Amino acid sequence: MDIQAFIDKRKELGLSQKELSNGICTQATLSKFENNGKIPSLKILIKLCNRLGLSLDSIIGVNDSSSKKVAKEMSQAEFNLIIQEYDDAWTIINKIDSDSLNNDKNLLMQYYYLRGYLNVLDDGDLFDAVFDFNRILSELDTRGETIFTFLSFVGMGMVYAKQGDDTKSEYYFSKVFNNIYTMSIDDVSKIWRYINIIFYCAIYYSEKQDLETANALLNYGVKVCAENHVTYYIARIYAQLAMNENRVNGNNEKVQGYIDKALVFSEFNGNKKEIEVIKRWVKANNL
Repeated sequence: MDIQAFIDKRKELGLSQKELSNGICTQATLSKFENNGKIPSLKILIKLCNRLGLSLDSIIGVNDSSSKKVAKEMSQAEFNLIIQEYDDAWTIINKIDSDSLNNDKNLLMQYYYLRGYLNVLDDGDLFDAVFDFNRILSELDTRGETIFTFLSFVGMGMVYAKQGDDTKSEYYFSKVFNNIYTMSIDDVSKIWRYINIIFYCAIYYSEKQDLETANALLNYGVKVCAENHVTYYIARIYAQLAMNENRVNGNNEKVQGYIDKALVFSEFNGNKKEIEVIKRWVKANNL
């Protein structure tokens, strides 16, 4: 979708967003399309293009198929990130030219969010991670209107937690925590990202020994997973619940129950990395 061509044509004709959208859609709908890449209904898009004297094909363009290919590749990279197959995710991300995404803000934000998380979680360059998250926060989503802002807050929090800077890490995680129960979820990809936010916030508070907060988030994560039929994070959530319970009360039936659930879901999802992590932890703690 060549959104920039659409914007350039509107400006060339001297039309404001309000003038272009008048009688077709709300100005907010047009703003979300131009600024955030949120595509309106086809009926609205056709009317907007007609008013600008543009053909729909010139906006959708021949590059749409390549955009769909990149979008599919990045979805695979995001899935690999979830199941901790970081090498496979890096292979995909490293082949993508970020300049080719300039006309699709959502894809560009997804690219920077994924690269930032990979750098943090796979012991990459933390300076690069900060750059990636700052691209989203200071340039691509300055008003904080998308979930990528919250993903970036979590990412920045993880960076500073790794560096041992408690003040800065708490600053970013608290920005997320204050909004975590009110974020909207309107498609499957956002459900994954929302659970991602819940999970890594819970990991942070687990490591800070604030297990009451951590377990509340983890149990909420279980609820969100169950309600939306998402299973790929639930094994990791149950594994963390087992670790937290073991810290407080030692090995007990509750710990074993969490471990059993974590292994069942890992097997169900074919997540070999998580199975390895769980078995290493069980062995290290003589459970």
